Amino acid sequence: MKVGFFTAILRNLKFEQVLEWASKHGFELIEVYSAPGSPHIDPSKDLSKASEIKKLLEKYNVGISAISYHPNNLHPDLEKRKEFNEHLKKCIEMAYKLEVNVVSTFAGSPAHYLSADLNYLLDEFEKVFKEIVKYAEDRNVKIAFENCPAGGWNLAYNPTMWDLLFERVPSDNLGLNLDPSHLVWQFIDYVSVARKYGKKIFHTHAKDTEVLYDKLSEVGIYGRGWWRYRIPGWGEIDWRAYITALREGGYDFVLSIEHEDPVFKPIEGVLLGKKYLENILKYE
Repeated sequence: MKVGFFTAILRNLKFEQVLEWASKHGFELIEVYSAPGSPHIDPSKDLSKASEIKKLLEKYNVGISAISYHPNNLHPDLEKRKEFNEHLKKCIEMAYKLEVNVVSTFAGSPAHYLSADLNYLLDEFEKVFKEIVKYAEDRNVKIAFENCPAGGWNLAYNPTMWDLLFERVPSDNLGLNLDPSHLVWQFIDYVSVARKYGKKIFHTHAKDTEVLYDKLSEVGIYGRGWWRYRIPGWGEIDWRAYITALREGGYDFVLSIEHEDPVFKPIEGVLLGKKYLENILKYE
């Protein structure tokens, strides 16, 4: 298992600068921010540059763990939905051209999932992703849903929903970019999840969650400000247990640091997270 990072935190740098920095600091894999306008890889503009990108990757001896784009793929505005879906297909095409196995995205939702009719949500999901997953299958690319709840706008946010989504669109090419930090504040056992869904975990984010218990005792779980995202090792997650569960579930790929920690600066946080995780992997 290797430690990588999600390049969105370095969006002030051009792609070659990111590669140079990653290589200098011993990263073998990076998860590439690929939304429209990305300074790293923007498939809407860069599909014709795949051979040039490959040469840069070889020059710096850095690989891509995933092409990542996280919009609401089921947006209620059908024009926006079409726009998001078309860019996602371009991400899949870019992954194919670069020989990258994983595209990370959100399932999205056509309505707030806590108040909408479940059958309607699932029907809309099937309508959109049956075609997108087939497009990915034809190119030997896997779609990995990141499990951020997204304020009620990403259906792929908990195990119950994963099961329903995978039932509606059954495919070996549809799975998870598992982020345990989102499970912590939902009080979902991330260790048992990692073990249970091993075959469906195509990628994983390494992000921690700190629970501020003094604030929690004041506002309760429906209040705000009682938890925050942290770099690995600065929160609640037992990384040894999580990594062990991933291995037991059959996962042995990348721990991709997604830096959303309000305390540490971008470079500082990524390097501290890398040091922490690699020390565990050394003895795990």
